[in-house]
Amino acid sequence: MSALWLAAAWAGAIQAQAQAPAAAPPRDTTSPGAYFGVTEYQQARQKLELDTQDGGFTVYIVGDMEGLAAVVRNATEMRPVDRGGTPQHERFRQELTDEVNAVIAGARAAGATQFIVNEGHGGTLFRNILPEQLDPEAILIRGYPKPIVMSTGLNPKIDAMMIVGAHANAGSPGVISHSFAFDSFTVNGRQLNETGIVAFIGGEMGIPMVLAAGDDALTSETKEMLGPLETVTVKTVFSGSAAAGLSPARVHGLLRAAASRAVRRARAGELKPLVLEKPYHVRFCLRRGYVRDDWVRTTVGRLPGVGDGGTPGCFVFTTPSAEEVGNLLNEVEWTVLKP
Repeated sequence: MSALWLAAAWAGAIQAQAQAPAAAPPRDTTSPGAYFGVTEYQQARQKLELDTQDGGFTVYIVGDMEGLAAVVRNATEMRPVDRGGTPQHERFRQELTDEVNAVIAGARAAGATQFIVNEGHGGTLFRNILPEQLDPEAILIRGYPKPIVMSTGLNPKIDAMMIVGAHANAGSPGVISHSFAFDSFTVNGRQLNETGIVAFIGGEMGIPMVLAAGDDALTSETKEMLGPLETVTVKTVFSGSAAAGLSPARVHGLLRAAASRAVRRARAGELKPLVLEKPYHVRFCLRRGYVRDDWVRTTVGRLPGVGDGGTPGCFVFTTPSAEEVGNLLNEVEWTVLKP
């Protein structure tokens, strides 16, 4: 056997190994309750309540990204390079920070005295806002896991909620429309988008959702769900990945004005919290991709209190607590976000 033949055989083996698909990493099956920070929603509320002002006017701002000015494509604009995205994500981190700052400036001008900002976009596991450029008086909630995702730490001392960068519901004709891990999510038969779910959880504590900003599909459906809150339409939908948008500078001005109006209207008692009848009958259906994953579908079906919804991938849950609904949502998110 010649040395040349051996060398060729060795090279061929190395090439075949390099071309073989890498084995998938083992699935993380850690349960939500076994990992600190997933289900501790009561503790999060109690801790943030210690930092929430007595008196004054506290605004809780959720920052999502799909509904920001000029955003149209999830794969290129909503994810960082290390999670399969592109460098464009950095530009839209700046836009998110600018839009949150515009809302803070407008709310402050109308008399708001404290600002709590909660990262609501999971593309970087809730680490999108540029902390060094955020209004220095704001409290920033970021990172993952965190209880109740978009409603972490909500407590009755907060006076109003706002959301920027919001997107339309799953199945809606909006830019990058979706709703957490669900194709549908209803409470007492009432369809709620992500903004509506935050409004529902805060509403039980007496906190109104007073401003929502995103595309025209988002602002239209949110008004229908929540009533005449302040809205800012930053772009008009042409498809799920195309829109006619306003310039960021103009959007910032509109957000400042809308936030000021929202605070004045909330202080005058014009904007009411979302209150639904108890107990809450929840029905949710997982996204089709998750339904096809036997482990995800089975694991969600075994979460405490969850029952069969009568259709593959659909489930029911009944509780007298909106926070428990939010915690269930977070347990589902924990299940599907892990590899």
